Amino acid sequence: MNNNNNNKQNYDIPLNVLSIKDRKILKELFDDGRRPYSVIAKKVGLSKEVVNYRVKKILDQKILIGFNTVIDINKLGWQSYFVHTKLKNIDVNIEEKIINFITEHPNIAQVLKCIGTYDLVLKVFVKDYVEANNLMKNIEIKFKTYIGEYYIDFVDQEIPIPVPFLYAPFKIKEYNSIPKKDITPVSILPTDLQILKLLSNNSRLPVADIAKQLNMSRELARHHVKKLEKNKMIIKYRPSARSGSKAVGYSWYFVMLKLNELNDDRYKKLQFYIINNPNMTYYYKCVGSHDIMFEIRLKTSDEFNMVIMDIRTILKNDLKSHELTIILKEYKYTYFPDCLLKS
Repeated sequence: MNNNNNNKQNYDIPLNVLSIKDRKILKELFDDGRRPYSVIAKKVGLSKEVVNYRVKKILDQKILIGFNTVIDINKLGWQSYFVHTKLKNIDVNIEEKIINFITEHPNIAQVLKCIGTYDLVLKVFVKDYVEANNLMKNIEIKFKTYIGEYYIDFVDQEIPIPVPFLYAPFKIKEYNSIPKKDITPVSILPTDLQILKLLSNNSRLPVADIAKQLNMSRELARHHVKKLEKNKMIIKYRPSARSGSKAVGYSWYFVMLKLNELNDDRYKKLQFYIINNPNMTYYYKCVGSHDIMFEIRLKTSDEFNMVIMDIRTILKNDLKSHELTIILKEYKYTYFPDCLLKS
C-alpha cells in the first residue's frame, strides 16, 4: 500500500475556480456547516460581507449545492437501509416513471441514478428489515416487469467525512478510529420534529426564521436546537457537495465491499484508510449483501484503481469481492423524509 497516499492525491482544482481564501472558508464550513459567517470571517481574515459573497459564488458555481443537517434517525426508533436495484426492459419514459414514484415515497430519503453494477441506489428509512422488504415488494409489484434483482443492506453505522479534496492542501484532523455508535434513545417532542424537518435541507436556517415559521419565541427555538445538538440527535451540520463536485471535474463513485471473516487489525487499518483518505465523503458499515460501503470523488479511473489496490493490499484474502457504481444523478437527498414526522 502507498503509505503516503494522502500526500500524492491530485489537488488540481484551479485557483481561479477556488482561491486560497475560498478553500479556507470551505474548510470552516465542513467543520461546522452552521458556523456564523462572522466567526468564519475572523478565522480566514476577511469581512463577514466578503465571506457571504464568496459562499454565494461557490453555490452559484454548483461546487456546493446547499447545507444539510445529518440526523441520527436511530434515536427516533428508525433504521436506515440501502437498496441496490437493477432495472430491466426499460426505456427513458419508464425509467422516469419509476424514479418519479420512488422519489415521492415518504420513506425514501435518497434516490441515485447509476451506471455499473446497479441502475438505482435507494436509501430508505423504516422501522425494521421486514418493513424495508415490504416497501421494495410493493415497488416491485407496481413495476413488476421493470424491477430486476435488488439487494438490501442494513446501515449499522454511517460516518460523514469532511470532503477535504475541495479545500486541500490544508491539513485536516486525522481520525485514529471511528467513534462508537450511540444508540441511546431520546424523547422527542412534535416541535423538535418540526425543527429537524426545517433544518434537514437548510442547516443554515436562522433561529429567527425557525421561530417565525413555528410561531414561537427566538429563545424557545434556540433552546430546542441546542437540546437536539446536546443529545446528539443532530450529528453534524454539513455542506452538500454531492453532485456539485462535478463542477470541478470529479466523478462520484459508490463502492461496496464484501468481506470474508475479517482480521480485526486489518479491519481497523481499512477504517483508518477510508476515513482519512481526502477524496472519501461517506463511510458505511453494513449488514446484508455488503459489509462496508463508501462514497468517493475522483477524477480518473487510474485514481480509482489506486484506491482499490490500496484496499486489496490492506485486506489481502479478507476481501471477498467488490462492486462499483458511478452516480450519474441524485434525484432526492434528505435526512428527514416525511415518514419521520410519525416518530
